Amino acid sequence: MKHISFSWIILLSGLFMSGCHTYDNFTTYFNTYYNMDRLIWETEYDFEGTEIMRRQKPRVLTPVDSGMRFGQDAFGKPAELPQFMKDIMIEQSRLQPVKVKLDSVIIKGSKILKQHPKSEYVEGTLLLMAKSFFYQSEWVSAEIKCSELIDKFALGDLSPDAHLLLSKIYLIQRKYALGKTMLSRTADIAWFKKRYDILSETFRFMAEQAIFESNEDDAVRPYRQAIAQSDDGEIRARWQLDLASLYYRLGRFDKALKEFDLVLDESPEVTQEFEAELYKSACLMYMKRYDEAQQILDDLDGNDNYKEYKADITGQRLRMLRLKGKKDEFNTLAKEAEKLAGFQAIPVAYFENAMSLYKQGKYDEAKHYFAKSKTVKSPVMDAAGNYFGLITEWSQKHEMLTLGKTIVDSMHIDSTEKYPDSVNAKFCYAHYQLARIHDQLNNKDSAKIYYKLAYETVRINDTNRPQYFYSYQKMIRKEQPELSDSLLEILAYDYGKTEYGREARQIMGFTEAVTIDTLAELYSSGIRFRKVSNYILAARQFNRIAEEYRDSPLAPKALYSLGWMFENNLMQTDSALHYYRILVERYPQSEYAKDIRAGVEIGLAYKSGIYDVKSGKLIDRKPPIDSANSQPSDSASTPQLPNVDSQKQDNSRAIIQTDPQQEPLKNRKAPKKNMQLNPSQPMQLPANAVLPGSLNTLPEQFNPQDTTNAGNPP
Repeated sequence: MKHISFSWIILLSGLFMSGCHTYDNFTTYFNTYYNMDRLIWETEYDFEGTEIMRRQKPRVLTPVDSGMRFGQDAFGKPAELPQFMKDIMIEQSRLQPVKVKLDSVIIKGSKILKQHPKSEYVEGTLLLMAKSFFYQSEWVSAEIKCSELIDKFALGDLSPDAHLLLSKIYLIQRKYALGKTMLSRTADIAWFKKRYDILSETFRFMAEQAIFESNEDDAVRPYRQAIAQSDDGEIRARWQLDLASLYYRLGRFDKALKEFDLVLDESPEVTQEFEAELYKSACLMYMKRYDEAQQILDDLDGNDNYKEYKADITGQRLRMLRLKGKKDEFNTLAKEAEKLAGFQAIPVAYFENAMSLYKQGKYDEAKHYFAKSKTVKSPVMDAAGNYFGLITEWSQKHEMLTLGKTIVDSMHIDSTEKYPDSVNAKFCYAHYQLARIHDQLNNKDSAKIYYKLAYETVRINDTNRPQYFYSYQKMIRKEQPELSDSLLEILAYDYGKTEYGREARQIMGFTEAVTIDTLAELYSSGIRFRKVSNYILAARQFNRIAEEYRDSPLAPKALYSLGWMFENNLMQTDSALHYYRILVERYPQSEYAKDIRAGVEIGLAYKSGIYDVKSGKLIDRKPPIDSANSQPSDSASTPQLPNVDSQKQDNSRAIIQTDPQQEPLKNRKAPKKNMQLNPSQPMQLPANAVLPGSLNTLPEQFNPQDTTNAGNPP
């Protein structure tokens, strides 16, 4: 009797516990979970986020090198997210109407996790909360919920969904290694759970990521493996179509044609069959087999099963006319197709034609078709909008420059160097903006030209000067590394407090303690500028050492370099003589002064008209003046760079021819009988020695080391 009573107690307890668990599930579902699921369903319906809720229709494909990757090479790696990731992110304008619903999902989900932690709806709750966070771009919170679901329900029915969502989150956050690893795990769990919908989307993301990384083999591999392992004709047809579409987008039209044929050998749905035939015709067009392509399009157009896909067929007819070069027929059909412009296929055809015109330099015509292709949501909508905006801006800047030049011409200003500072600043800024536009359009040659114009013509007092320098050095980094380094040093030292100066210091490996008084760097900078024929900036560097650091051992070397540059590079003996004279006066005991002392005295005597070059003798030499009573040469006016008004600021100046009878100053020999030199005394000069003009227009300072010996090129 006791045994029977005990059995009844166990049975009743089990029924009671089971009833409690059932009741817990019942109240969880109807009080909270049902509403959560409904809110997410409504939200996704508004987003058109699932394939089931979208009306089945053919995809619209375009090759990756068609221009859809705006401003990048076909397989370039832009700094921003790839387009396939942008497509799954929800813009703020679409999020706002459903924001309250998504917040409500979070609140209800938190309530379930707290009050019903043992309910069988916990798994679904975690996924719904993760989706809500994902749609609101709260990546960290979404990642936490997905990880929590995977940890607690590793083999649950919703585990494949959580794996895929977590993969997307990693990719959006640019955690590409984690994203690819998670995609691989998603494929495994989806195979195990036979979730072919998840598996197809996983393969698509694997392929898109591989394309983004320029890896064709990795893009097609998962589809090859899936087709080989599947025994379901419909699923194989879907994956075969994805593989063919992938080859088409990669521009491998011969392979794509074969794969589209294989789709028809499986068991495709009506839409898949139409898509395979449609893009077979596109492949034939690109292979210039126009008659075969035309026959396929005619057959599709005459099939009643495909009446609703007329826009897709028209899009392919537009593509064929464009590839054939029949411009008038294309424009006629394009005008007729405007009534179908709400379908994606027509704007894509417009975009491809716009890109063709753009590459031919027909910007105005291209702009017209870009405007038509940016109004409908399609794979090319963003690229079309960007091209349209940049071409519009390009036109405006050119018009502004033309108008500005007209106004300046009316002022009868004969040289850009004489423009008022405000006018010059506007011209520089317009050139810089044009350079940016061409840079974004991937027109590297045009961008370099306009960056150079801005860099060459900008003045020292222009606040945008560091920006122009930085952009130009970045453009010429590979072709002219020495000039690029010199410009980075200018930014690092002269504009160290700007963002461009900080970036330059980081590129050059400088620390915050680096200052402008590192004379070796300053001198080395002048040497590099001289080697690239940028003589104004080279003179600025040498002159700064000579004037601001007179006690430095590099000061006589800088003066010597200045004189050598004017004498041998610019062939301007007057300016060379000026600097050699200062060198001899200030530093008479230096090896550089001893090297050129005799030549300087003879040069000054010749300039004064008291030295005969042919006889090598002084003419009616007057007694030497006392150096104590003579005016110091460094207080005299300094020489002016010749032809500065007609020279661009990059100093690509023409060499001035000199008298062939004149030999380099430092190589001339002093006359033994007529002149006596005392190397320990300041230089003895004729009273009527003539000095050249002013060097006050020399540019600013700059920097870096050299092992110049006297008598050799610095």
